Amino acid sequence: MEEMILDALRPDLEEAEFDALALGLLRAQAGSNPVYRNFLRAACFESSMAGHWKEFPALPVEAFRSGPVCCFDHNEAGLVFETSGTSGKASGRHYLKNGRCYEKALATSFRSFMPDLSGHRWISLVPSFALRPHSSLAYMIRHLAGEIPRLFPVEFVVDGDFVLDRVKCRRLLETAVERGEKVALFGTSFALAQASEFFLENGLVSRLPEGSVVFDTGGYKGRHRELSPEELIGLLVDAFGFSEKWVWNEYGMTELSSQGYGKLEEGRHRFPPWLKVRVVDPATGTEAGLGQRGLLHFYDLANIHSVMAVATLDTGIREGDAIRLTGRLTGAPVRGCSLPFDL
Repeated sequence: MEEMILDALRPDLEEAEFDALALGLLRAQAGSNPVYRNFLRAACFESSMAGHWKEFPALPVEAFRSGPVCCFDHNEAGLVFETSGTSGKASGRHYLKNGRCYEKALATSFRSFMPDLSGHRWISLVPSFALRPHSSLAYMIRHLAGEIPRLFPVEFVVDGDFVLDRVKCRRLLETAVERGEKVALFGTSFALAQASEFFLENGLVSRLPEGSVVFDTGGYKGRHRELSPEELIGLLVDAFGFSEKWVWNEYGMTELSSQGYGKLEEGRHRFPPWLKVRVVDPATGTEAGLGQRGLLHFYDLANIHSVMAVATLDTGIREGDAIRLTGRLTGAPVRGCSLPFDL
């Protein structure tokens, strides 16, 4: 099945092909993934009776913190990605038998949604994979750097604890300004905010060349006060002269192999055709209506060796072919197949 899934990770995947592959993969995972099998049994769900992938309950994302969620011996994993674990809970782990589906999904969707960055100078506020070998973000930067031809090497300006090398960062940005080289600045929300504040507080404002891009991977992880998207954009514009239209945001998580992309100012994310998003009404467990807020459940074909169906604690609203994120549920207990929140 892996070869079939790899072939399906393409921008022109048709709905009917996704439906067939998703149903087959979920049935297979219901038998080969012990955690998912026990979850379905507890929900009194019989996988053999399901006629459509939407009928399969999504496994709560918190299950990844309780132990291996995979369809193979986790000791044979080729990659292990870990969540930060900064909220006081145990770290979650996503075991991948190999990186083939993750890598193809990443490269294909990045090329589909993002502008061409081959001529940009890449500066990373995400640590290198050598320093953070269980970080999906670090792996993402490394793989994209190998997939996309570039004029310049990737420059890392933080250490393994996300501490900014201020001298190096300043030197690289000043060089880019002097030479008129466009910059692609990759970083978590808190790292971008801290770097912006450092430059502003020390009068080191740089007006980066037109066409420079920010790639915000989201998240503050308790390292920085939470900023609204508008506040973060304002900091970036003031510190570096980025056009607000060139500040991109990625929606992703350790437990998924695929990501969504959108302009930070728009607040909406679009997803590749092999990753379906269900906005679930917590009161009924069924699909929420258009414009109605619900919990986000993801069905990701690239999660071939773990579990395709993942129920998150994030909430959102469907707007056409995009999802507008509206917040995150924290501390609520799991009830059946839905996670309640206060509407």
